[in-house]
Amino acid sequence: MFKIVNATGGYGKTIIIRDASIHVKPGEIVGLLGRNGAGKTTLLKYATGLIDASAGHIEIDGKVTPQSTAKRAQLGLGYVPQGRYVFPRMTVIENIAVAAASNGLSWKPAVEAAMQDFPILKPKAKDLAADLSGGQQQILALARALATLPKILLLDEPTEGVQPSIIDEMAGVLKRINSQRNIAILIAEQDLDFCLSIADRAYIMEKGVVKMTIGKDELLANKPLQQELLGV
Repeated sequence: MFKIVNATGGYGKTIIIRDASIHVKPGEIVGLLGRNGAGKTTLLKYATGLIDASAGHIEIDGKVTPQSTAKRAQLGLGYVPQGRYVFPRMTVIENIAVAAASNGLSWKPAVEAAMQDFPILKPKAKDLAADLSGGQQQILALARALATLPKILLLDEPTEGVQPSIIDEMAGVLKRINSQRNIAILIAEQDLDFCLSIADRAYIMEKGVVKMTIGKDELLANKPLQQELLGV
């Protein structure tokens, strides 16, 4: 359903990722694990078209996508970047509405769905995003991505700087939308427990290369591998 095929790219003349390939099936939740600097964020930016590709391509539903970030979003690619990047001077409602409208969708149903999915946002609906806590901003970033009605959702370090109660809520929401809406999810994370609480398998990156794919149970049972490749 979603494929990153032989991805090679980086920033300017600096190549960060090399010949990286990933496949996420319809409705599947997959982890993307690795230490800091392994290339996880760069690979997701490659997938969204935010960096230039030296080689490789992205496929959605068996079709090679254009390089344009906007067109990939229209084809069903949703993205929650590391650091959230909500629009700080817009309200919670406006953040969600703009995301839906940018993908040619009606904003009112998107806002209603977000408030239903994330009750924590209801009392903050008219507040500026800048006034939210870090965890609330992360929830807003997730709600904003879902407002585009993605087929595949890419999450980059969603637990970074987020309190445990919000992390638990996020895990529950992701499992629910995956089950109810059949949205495939690729999560780049360092938090192994969070990632494998919802993912059935994971790709492991090291120095810009996808080293392997491994099942959840096998990875959890292999402490030496966790230490070698993940530093946990």
